[in-house]
Amino acid sequence: SPPIADSVVPCCRAMPPKPARAPVLIAGGGPVGLYTSVLLSRFGVPSILLERQRAGIPHPRAHLINTRSMELFREVGLDQRVESLAPPMREWREFRYCRSLLGRQIACDDHMATPAWDVLQEASPARLTHVSQPGLEEVLREEAARLAPEAGSQLLFGYECAHFDVLPGGGVRVEARRATRGGGGEGGGGDGGGGEGGGGGGGG
Repeated sequence: SPPIADSVVPCCRAMPPKPARAPVLIAGGGPVGLYTSVLLSRFGVPSILLERQRAGIPHPRAHLINTRSMELFREVGLDQRVESLAPPMREWREFRYCRSLLGRQIACDDHMATPAWDVLQEASPARLTHVSQPGLEEVLREEAARLAPEAGSQLLFGYECAHFDVLPGGGVRVEARRATRGGGGEGGGGDGGGGEGGGGGGGG
């Protein structure tokens, strides 16, 4: 079957400087998109990742990485790097419920002091951990960048996917633009399924 994203070539100042082709286009450079890039590159599958943010967002977001996610990071050799960013478990195993940020504590629940936690620990070589999403993304971004050259992959930060069309032959034509804080930007396009056009990209 035809490739999903066959070509991304320049057509204006906002686009990457060199033509590029890849069977996979990844829209979005969060944890899932970065992990997908890492996994594909490890298997020698070229991909192009498009992310509207030029750098990671430092604001607090998700902070708990579940056991299954840690198993996936273990498969690509990243579990120890992720765990190295986590504070000691004694600092985060208890969930405290208060009337306000500085108000009186209502209850305290130790999520790791249950039979279910013991069963989970015995069933998996990985364990749930506490790392902020910005920290996790930095680890994944570094690994994706390390693997990309050998696999022929590209990580294009600061671009967003503006529009795409599914072509009759099965490919996808992508229109991308340089991202701005307001969401607008200069545009271009990319053809899939053997065509040619211009492209770059990013999805948040």
